[in-house]
Amino acid sequence: MAKSKKVSLGKILAFAAALLGLAAVIMLFVPQLSYKSVTGIDKADPLNGMQITFGYKKEQLAILNFSIGNLLTYVFALVGIVFAVLAALGKLGKLAPIIAAAAFITSGVLFFCAHALMVVNVGKLTGDAAAAFSDNFKKLYTLGAGAITGGVLAILAGLAAGAKLLLKK
Repeated sequence: MAKSKKVSLGKILAFAAALLGLAAVIMLFVPQLSYKSVTGIDKADPLNGMQITFGYKKEQLAILNFSIGNLLTYVFALVGIVFAVLAALGKLGKLAPIIAAAAFITSGVLFFCAHALMVVNVGKLTGDAAAAFSDNFKKLYTLGAGAITGGVLAILAGLAAGAKLLLKK
């Protein structure tokens, strides 16, 4: 007879954390910021995670520049995925779920900061003029479904990874 292996709840939680983290990373391709018109009606032209992270050009005009803060959102999610898988495999003891939980929760918080972390291209403007231009551009956008969903998924992944610590196996 073959021995049947029981899968522990901790392993299931760790793999669930990795899957939730992967879903959060996929939010890179979903609209993160929604355009808000003067009338309050959302119009087309939302900005997705790729645009607010790596920059955005429209008709040869650079609108957004590279944002290290938004890149860190996805880097932390990827680190969380790696350590959640290591935790599910039983590697690194209690260190893996701690790092996974911390990375996922940090990523979740950064998802909610996507609007503040985007870098508007101000061209040759400097000082107060550059700050005013950037602020006025940012007022046109609100946090979108991709950023909110990504933040919630990443925080849930962090909670699932952290819950593994509470279980004995």
